[in-house]
Amino acid sequence: MDNKSIDINQRIPLDTLYAAFESYLDGNYSNDYVLEQLRLEFEGENRLKKAQRIVSKIIQRNPSNDFIIENKAELKNAIKNKVDRDVILIALLNSAFVFSFDLLRIFGKYFSVQEIINRETVSKQVSNIYGGNRATANAIDSVVPMFIEAGFFTRHKAGLYECKSKLTLSSKVTKKLYIESFKSNNPMEGIQEYQLRDPYFTFLDE
Repeated sequence: MDNKSIDINQRIPLDTLYAAFESYLDGNYSNDYVLEQLRLEFEGENRLKKAQRIVSKIIQRNPSNDFIIENKAELKNAIKNKVDRDVILIALLNSAFVFSFDLLRIFGKYFSVQEIINRETVSKQVSNIYGGNRATANAIDSVVPMFIEAGFFTRHKAGLYECKSKLTLSSKVTKKLYIESFKSNNPMEGIQEYQLRDPYFTFLDE
């Protein structure tokens, strides 16, 4: 099995990502500012450097950067709404890290047919792609709390996840950026109508 690269092994609080993204949209992004935000959450230079690298990849070096720059004004408005803001941040995460994209897609696949799923089911599917090792388990533990924080689903109880309702967006640019995150993980020029029925879109209201 030719496993994909994981490249993410630490949760980044959405508030920190939001602060970094807002500063990026305002043209004020700096590593010092990001470190300052991260110090509110983490201790230890190694963890801080690791977290800073992840934030930089999500915000500064995002594959959807051209779209972000072209739609800066609309995104500035969209992030004022909490639901839109959180979906935007997860879209940026998934554009930057194929692991989180694949993981959310697997959750979407199961949530499209049932309300509650267990960790073991998800882990087995992820292991088929990335290998059943400690790095895969760490990555799941890093990314799933971000999905939960963003309201994509909830932790029903230990090892069980629940998805009862879909996320209703207030801005069209949010859905467009979410589509961009899908496209960045699927080489294509445009997107066809049938692809919007992909499990990745399970979490968004029509």
